[in-house]
Amino acid sequence: MQSNTLPPKKTAGPFPDLPENLEQKSHVVVIGAGISGLASAWFLKQKGFSVTVLEAGNQVGGNLQTVQQNGYLWERGPNSFINNRQAMAQLIAQLDLGSSIVLANQSAHKRFIGKQGKVIALPGSLKEALTTPVISVFAKLRLLIEPLIRRVSKEESIADYVTRRLGQEVMDWMIDPFISGVFAGDPKRLSADAAVPKIKALETEHGSMILGGIAKMKAKAAEKNLETKPSAIKLDGAMMSFDQGIHALPNAIAQKLGDSIILNTQVDGLTFSPEFGYQVRSGDQIWQAQEVILAVPSAQVARIIDDLAWPNDDLMDKTVKALRDIEYPAVASITMAYYKDQIQHPLDGFGCLLPSKERQKTLGVLFPSSIFANRCPNDQHLMTVFIGGARGADVMNMTPEQRVQIILKELSAYLGIVGEPLWYEESLWPKAIPQYNLGHLARIEQVENALSQFPGLHLRSNWRDGVAVGDCVEQAFALANKLNPADTPSAI
Repeated sequence: MQSNTLPPKKTAGPFPDLPENLEQKSHVVVIGAGISGLASAWFLKQKGFSVTVLEAGNQVGGNLQTVQQNGYLWERGPNSFINNRQAMAQLIAQLDLGSSIVLANQSAHKRFIGKQGKVIALPGSLKEALTTPVISVFAKLRLLIEPLIRRVSKEESIADYVTRRLGQEVMDWMIDPFISGVFAGDPKRLSADAAVPKIKALETEHGSMILGGIAKMKAKAAEKNLETKPSAIKLDGAMMSFDQGIHALPNAIAQKLGDSIILNTQVDGLTFSPEFGYQVRSGDQIWQAQEVILAVPSAQVARIIDDLAWPNDDLMDKTVKALRDIEYPAVASITMAYYKDQIQHPLDGFGCLLPSKERQKTLGVLFPSSIFANRCPNDQHLMTVFIGGARGADVMNMTPEQRVQIILKELSAYLGIVGEPLWYEESLWPKAIPQYNLGHLARIEQVENALSQFPGLHLRSNWRDGVAVGDCVEQAFALANKLNPADTPSAI
């Protein structure tokens, strides 16, 4: 392990011209230019900080990647976001992206699952829940006793929590596919407290998922009725994107931050001393600052913190292990185009998820051209299919062509697909979505407690802040509000 004794401050690398008394305290180095890193840098810039963003890759945005080609527009990662976060609304307004917003079509609110070879719409209202064929009459009657189920204080998996409160059928046919769609994970291993804290909080706060959900809906309706001022971006929970795709968000931040973002820069090490603060090294370049934000996957954090002056090797080893124990299953996202007359199903919804009980490798399929307008020619459908994840790890050893053939075989039975796609493109994510498995909150606590001895070192990424785009932006905003250029550096 290298010594962490830092030399006197010198002109060893890029550093902004700032007043001497604010030079270190008002400069922040952000490692990683995904949405967590970019949003952190942007909000800190608005607070008066000088920022430098270092990105190992050749573009910003992480998994927010949009492709526009030959009259098509598709996403390689997330397809949309929900505008229910104040931080996201503020970010969009500050970036002047309000006029670029496109709202999802009304039909996109309809969600489907595959069950016994058929496509069935999930219920979207209480009336539909009473008549849906997704679950049996017995399962619906089972819901009546949910408010009487006792609370459990111990950590549970999502599968155990939902089965205990709502019954096995609801878990198998309604929650399992949802978890596959969001996490590409195994609900038997994912922690309810960590992965779905708002759902778990319904039991904690109201003693019932159903009664808690009703209370939340009433509160939301009352809040809506109290609104008096129209806002540029109304936080009504609508699904949206941008006319140039979701990459418009990180791209707009990057354009405004300009030379503050440095691409193709792999961070080799990070050192700290109370006297000189942090030095971030990449090759022969050094950036110096009192505040550093690690906005990279957990394994990268484990690598970067290796050079810090740990009090003992045991603490470092435990911290590194906690970071590396966070799993990231591989997922392939395959977008394909068809003529509309090649598909019997109208694709009149957001997409179709395949529950684990269907025993298929395919996790689900989105209908991008049904969600948003102008995503492909009018006589065609665009589909984005996800395969792999926790239940389909074996398909990651196959070729793209083999994966496509599996998808076509499995989806054809549900959607009535005839023939080959006009074209397809695969985006392979070897480490796609971090898994908030059982023990995740304890792992995060272990990491944060260990790193708290390094003042001014912060963690912002989807492995700790929530996997949704809005979660990452919200946590970046929260961090910026905690820091002040004139204040003494703070811990995580």
